[in-house]
Amino acid sequence: MNRALYSIHSVISWSWNQRYRFFKFGMVGVSGIVINQAVIWICYAHVFTDVLNLSLRLNLSMAIGILLSMTNNFYWNRRWTWKDRERAQKLPIVHQYLQYAAANWVGIVAQVTITNLLTIWMPYLLANLFGIGVGCVVNFILNDLWTYRHVNTEGIDPEAKQLERAVPAVPLTISGLIFALCTYLYGLASLHILRNGDELVYMHITRVTSMAKQWLPLQGIPGMRNTKPPLLFWQGLVSTDWGNHWSVVALRWPSVAWTFGTALLCGLLGWRLSGRDVFKGALAALFYLAFFSTYRYGRPYLTNPPETFWVFACFFTLLWWKPRSFDSRFLFPTILGVLAGMALLTKSFAQLLPIGVGLACWHLHVRGWRVASFVRRSLPGIVWTALVSLGMFSLWFLFDPEPAAIWSEFVVGENVGKMAGSVGSWFAGLLWNGDTVWSLAGSWFFNAGLLAFPLFGLMVACWKDRRTLLDEERLLWIWVFAIFIVFCIPSQRSGRYLLEGMPALAVLMATRCHHVGRYAFVLSLAGVIAVLLSLGWISFLLANEVGIQAFPWWHFPLVVAATAFAVTAIARPRWTAMCTPIAALSVFLALSSFLSVFDAPLGTYDTAVIKATADRVVWAPERFRSKAETHRFLLPLAVVRGYPAGEKVPDAPVRGPHDLMVVQRPLGAPAPAGAMGSRIDITSRHKAWQIWEMATGKVKKHLFAREWVVPAGSVPEG
Repeated sequence: MNRALYSIHSVISWSWNQRYRFFKFGMVGVSGIVINQAVIWICYAHVFTDVLNLSLRLNLSMAIGILLSMTNNFYWNRRWTWKDRERAQKLPIVHQYLQYAAANWVGIVAQVTITNLLTIWMPYLLANLFGIGVGCVVNFILNDLWTYRHVNTEGIDPEAKQLERAVPAVPLTISGLIFALCTYLYGLASLHILRNGDELVYMHITRVTSMAKQWLPLQGIPGMRNTKPPLLFWQGLVSTDWGNHWSVVALRWPSVAWTFGTALLCGLLGWRLSGRDVFKGALAALFYLAFFSTYRYGRPYLTNPPETFWVFACFFTLLWWKPRSFDSRFLFPTILGVLAGMALLTKSFAQLLPIGVGLACWHLHVRGWRVASFVRRSLPGIVWTALVSLGMFSLWFLFDPEPAAIWSEFVVGENVGKMAGSVGSWFAGLLWNGDTVWSLAGSWFFNAGLLAFPLFGLMVACWKDRRTLLDEERLLWIWVFAIFIVFCIPSQRSGRYLLEGMPALAVLMATRCHHVGRYAFVLSLAGVIAVLLSLGWISFLLANEVGIQAFPWWHFPLVVAATAFAVTAIARPRWTAMCTPIAALSVFLALSSFLSVFDAPLGTYDTAVIKATADRVVWAPERFRSKAETHRFLLPLAVVRGYPAGEKVPDAPVRGPHDLMVVQRPLGAPAPAGAMGSRIDITSRHKAWQIWEMATGKVKKHLFAREWVVPAGSVPEG
């Protein structure tokens, strides 16, 4: 408590001491606004009049205005606001300018993010004022602690350079976390984010259940209503106000909150295991957010974000209060039972198996692998934890009016079915046919994504230092092995089952980053550069075909800046490890900005089509269950119904005389008869020769298709 109060007092004291400097910073900022506005007006009205594309003209004017105003602000902040800082005058001006630009970029991203979030609840101008305030504070803090930071080197000349290089570590990782938040929030309303097909199924169940205006039973397509326990769907009911505010963002933002909750647990654990090192704690959270699986499954409306949080919360609780938590006979087993029960109500009662095995292995390790001591002192608590969690899960059966449907659809269909896959022999499937144990082992690296090389380096380093690992680090590795062994049992072995082990690996990667070879991070940064260059090339080819205005104005600057950042991280050995997760996050953001091309205006229907389909039945093709949910967002006023793609269209007696249909045609094909409107859709499942042709310039031909809304009567049957 004293430490917390001291920290709060330190923040307040620092803020009060900086009040005059912040006033100067604000005055310089006002001058920058004047210059920015004047330059934009001059360029837009007089300099770039030959540029006929108004959007391009505005973006060019804004780029020059931002550059000149930022240069003005940098000069006066260096000469006036922070003139008392010796480092501000001695550091090479180009180096310091790049730092200042980076700090400004973080502030701009923070402003845009806050503004977009708050416009949900307040007018956009008021939201923008809050965004400017937050961006200004972020910008000031980064410049004070990083760009113009004060480094006291008196009396420690031999180590002065080393100290100066170490100081940016905390501000850089904190900036990385802010950047991660912006990356996860950007494009959350898009229908083209990285996701899993299950999201559409869950959206369908939530939407139909909200129409029934009751918590239970869950509603949806017969046979798949109870595909998961109700907790996720109840979350969707609350976040959308029972469907009154039905939107993709309303469904997804809780997933981001769960993901950052898990990142917070990683950060706290990394901070604790590293001797209360803030840098290591922030780095643990950053590594977790930079994993590919976290970004892919941590944003959509899926069970994975809350499930991962509750499962990892069990082991976080046990480790945080160690050894008291291991000796407890009732309190902590009860707490763990509640946490595990929440995980079961989110995903499945089968989650109790990895949780139980993990807890048992942890207690066995703490008891020195003495079975008698484990049975006497730990087993009763683990049994009580299991009973509490199963008791919470059984409430679903108790309160649902149709428990028989839960048994047949969820217990038998969804869970027992995974124990008997399509492979004839379970042992054959385990080793060489189907979803093998080898593919499951490789999923650790696939889940890590661009951080696969540091993960491999971590495994090698920990194996070499296995005799000197901290006891807490051993426990985290035990959990990773336990979850892997447990999910080797089902015949269906998916890398998604290992997501609950990724937070432990993030903590280990942060606490052991100095033991991992630097070249592991260099290889990851090389991968980042390769992906960014490939993405930039495809973006360039696509811009030539659909126009550069289809991209966000900052897409190409982002690709260039992220590439330069990765190159700088390779060139600065002390920065390499801490910059790698930030570079990986920049790839995610660049990918999201690339995919935004397929949103409005190219990827959506115009207002006329939306109004024309109001209260009319629109038949949409489904390649898998609930794919038509996408069209309920695209045509929010229509009554959307799905039919299997590749099969004949619904018969005339099924279709109404005024029904409409969605049909897909090649991009260059003529409009179908009676077409009311169209949008561009992105295609998938490309063959190797199509990928090659896209890489050589034929992006538009293979990446796009045009989707038309036509009268159902104009589509031939059969």
